[in-house]
Amino acid sequence: MKSIVFDVDNVLADTMNCWCLKASEYLRVKVTKDQIKHDKIVGSVPISASEVYRLQDLVWEEWANLPATEEGIPDLMSKLKNSGCSIIIATCRPTRSARLVVKWLAKNGINYDCFQALGPYRSKAEIECDMLVDDAPQQIIRIIERGGIGFLYAQPWNAGSHIPKAITIQSLSEILDHLVPEHGKYHPTT
Repeated sequence: MKSIVFDVDNVLADTMNCWCLKASEYLRVKVTKDQIKHDKIVGSVPISASEVYRLQDLVWEEWANLPATEEGIPDLMSKLKNSGCSIIIATCRPTRSARLVVKWLAKNGINYDCFQALGPYRSKAEIECDMLVDDAPQQIIRIIERGGIGFLYAQPWNAGSHIPKAITIQSLSEILDHLVPEHGKYHPTT
């Protein structure tokens, strides 16, 4: 059975748009997702790292209002499971918000086999898995270096990333194109 790890922030949960709203209120100037130059946000807007993280915590405190990045994520997870994949949900968010992430996953009907709260100082590439879906280029580089498959979920802050062997996807459903022959175009992955 192949295992696939999904990141949460900005892959499953659309936290960046919510963060931008909070930053706009704080700065009293409009902040948009297109202004963000790094998945960690720091340096993209004129506020301190501690304020960036405080606003991220506020976003998760309102977890019940967070939208998914796309419609159909529960169906995608079912299709992946039916094709023989084990689903691991992982976050590098501070562990204090892990329980909120679990609540968000349940509210949105996202089924998985395992949840891992790694905290901010660990890499998702440390998880025993075959594939990783993430918006953070450094996480994708680490999984590829380890011999896994890296799906880079396209976001404005990773648009300039050119990672050899990474598979850049615009939509989560594109994963099926690469893994499930009957879904559409099939690209064997090893």
